[in-house]
Amino acid sequence: MKRLLPLLPLLLIFACNSEENTEKPPYQDELIGLAKPLRLAPDTTIIHLQDFFLNPEDITGVSIDGTSAQVDSVNHTIEWTTPLSESLGLMSVNYGGRNYDIPLIRSEKVQYAYVYNGSPDAESVQVKGSMNGWNPSASPLEKTEGGWTTTFTLAPGVHSYRLVIDGEEMVDPNNPNRMDNGFGGENSYFTIGDPDAKRPRLDASVSNDSLKMKSYDGGKLLLLWEDQQIMKTELEEDKYVHITIPAEAADLERSHIRAWVYNDQMVGEDYLIPLENGQIVRDPSKLNRSDLHTWSMYFLLVDRFADGDADNNDPVDDPEILPIANHFGGDMAGIKQKVNDGYFADLGFNTIWVSPITTNAEGAWGLWDKGIRSKFSGYHGYWPVRSKEIDPHFGDDSTFRALIDDAHGREMNLIVDYVANHVHQEHPVYVENPDWATELYLPNGSLNTERWDEYRLTTWFDTFLPTLDLERAEVYEPMTDSAMFWLENYDIDGFRHDATKHIPEVFWRTLTKKAKERVLAKSDRHIYQVGETYGNPELISSYVSSGQLDAQFDFNYYDAMVDALAKDHTDFSNLQRVLEESLKYYGDHHLMGNITGNQDRARFISYADGALDFAEDAKLAGWTREITNQGPEGYEKLTMLHALLMTSPGVPCLYYGDEIGLPGGNDPDNRRMMQFDGLNEDQLEVRNTVSELANLRQDRMSLQYGSTRVMMATEDFLVLRRNYLGELTTLVICKNPKGASVALYEAYETTDSEMLSTMNAKKEDGELVFSGRGYAMIGMNNGMQE
Repeated sequence: MKRLLPLLPLLLIFACNSEENTEKPPYQDELIGLAKPLRLAPDTTIIHLQDFFLNPEDITGVSIDGTSAQVDSVNHTIEWTTPLSESLGLMSVNYGGRNYDIPLIRSEKVQYAYVYNGSPDAESVQVKGSMNGWNPSASPLEKTEGGWTTTFTLAPGVHSYRLVIDGEEMVDPNNPNRMDNGFGGENSYFTIGDPDAKRPRLDASVSNDSLKMKSYDGGKLLLLWEDQQIMKTELEEDKYVHITIPAEAADLERSHIRAWVYNDQMVGEDYLIPLENGQIVRDPSKLNRSDLHTWSMYFLLVDRFADGDADNNDPVDDPEILPIANHFGGDMAGIKQKVNDGYFADLGFNTIWVSPITTNAEGAWGLWDKGIRSKFSGYHGYWPVRSKEIDPHFGDDSTFRALIDDAHGREMNLIVDYVANHVHQEHPVYVENPDWATELYLPNGSLNTERWDEYRLTTWFDTFLPTLDLERAEVYEPMTDSAMFWLENYDIDGFRHDATKHIPEVFWRTLTKKAKERVLAKSDRHIYQVGETYGNPELISSYVSSGQLDAQFDFNYYDAMVDALAKDHTDFSNLQRVLEESLKYYGDHHLMGNITGNQDRARFISYADGALDFAEDAKLAGWTREITNQGPEGYEKLTMLHALLMTSPGVPCLYYGDEIGLPGGNDPDNRRMMQFDGLNEDQLEVRNTVSELANLRQDRMSLQYGSTRVMMATEDFLVLRRNYLGELTTLVICKNPKGASVALYEAYETTDSEMLSTMNAKKEDGELVFSGRGYAMIGMNNGMQE
């Protein structure tokens, strides 16, 4: 493990401020938050106007692409079937005497006929893959002469899949294209469209306080201030367009300029620029915790983090529960102590995400029975028996309020994990209304448990965890009110929502509408709602909209990071593909969560140092053997993961213990008690590295609002560059254990660049030379472009 070079002082550029004016114009209470772009379907799109406006009945007119749209006056929806004339369009809404412009993205989907030539004697052939949510029943193939076929409507990109032939799952024997599936096996894949097609690029800079933008690729530029169009123009290749900031911006403490470049084929890069009273924000100290792009989250399991109150230590007294699956004693008093000790602030994190704190079932539940047998207590918080009460294992009302107050007093946010999909069978909601649950048994008599894809909206997590039928108003109305209880009674800053894809959209729309009406429209609070969905970007992004969630966790990006950084034989090409796919689907300035790990994954470091094999059952490993750190290799790879997360767009999210390389298999071994004392040299250096990286992110506008480009992705190197108005930050990762060198851009040879890196990286004769694995973060503020 190598020590860090000291970080040189950062060069900061300060913007001028007009006299502060926090008074909000009336329209600011009508469209809450910036309207997220709508990605249209290839055939029919149902547009929900209540996603944007609290009182859609007051809308006096809507046009799309210049054509008047018919609004359903009862449901306040638009059924739109006409393709946009350009890849990027606008829905213009007249509301309260003002026009609001909401970006629309034309569908790029095409029809693709998949053919499997084989198994002529099979009874059935199905496909499960990224194109159908890994649900084989969604895509049965029709038997034809000489083979089997079906037709998909798919967006450009790489689509992985497996065949299911008479119930047996396998790769496609006729397709030589294979990719690692992350579980010790392979998937087949095919590609739609041109894999080398690049989105148009957009750059912005400031000269004498004048904002200007250009594209290297031509195309068109669309500019919005808040949700109003201020410019739409043709771009000449590599020629700047000068932009005038609307005079109204001076009346708002915080507003935003948004810009998109696009051509006939696709929407390109976008830019987001925060303004303070009409002045461009170029100094990160002018941002605050309400600016969601500044967030960096620390996720902790309350029971496993810190024990601050021994009086509530009360593990379940049942011999069927092994100690690893019982309460450890962590509580909110312990978290509060760490807030006030400065642990999170020193680490560089300004947001805490706590696991569910609602009252959970007592007793022994569930069963692990693979060689070792154990039941579980509800220490983790995901088995609620009360939705509006704090679990006494974790504290009480006064403790929680004190925790929130202390966090806010240190300019930190706190969000809570909320479980909506299911309740424990002892929850009064189920006891008094058993018909509110979905069916436990399918029509064929089999259990509807853990059917994550085929029955994702009805499946139960276990036989004692009824899934609620949240498509019914009599169910989703009181359950969204249960979530609102926490927003209305406590000054929390948002939710992490469990099992998002297993919950219908009507629940999310109802909850978010209530949050806007009851909380956001009546105060200057900002909340962040982030969901948990495993699936392809199309499914994940379907829950991210102005009327649903702000973001979800990008598990596909995490899987690609694990594949590239934890494994020695993988190059960076797939990581580049996945990152660029995420930018295309979620936007260049998205708020998606980027994780170091979570409570449902084996620890990254244990894969990285070889303590775990990717082909083995990580849960079984955690139960049956002691998994320990295996030396410096794992720590080196872990620091590379942290460096990449702190450079990537979105919200970095550290799973507790990953700042010191806590090892572990999967659940429950990945939920060990947090260690604060007795750290070895490697653990201390990783924690110092995380602190330097996280604090660097807070000090660089380019790491919070900058554009993102992969400059290089090879066998040895990943080069990722962020750019905010000429402030450049570049990450270089070298994964070659023997070291390698890479040429530096000429701009970084100037004397005013600074570097944060592992000791095995140094600048030498126009190259960045690595003597082994590691990373270098290089920052410049001289405004030079590539």
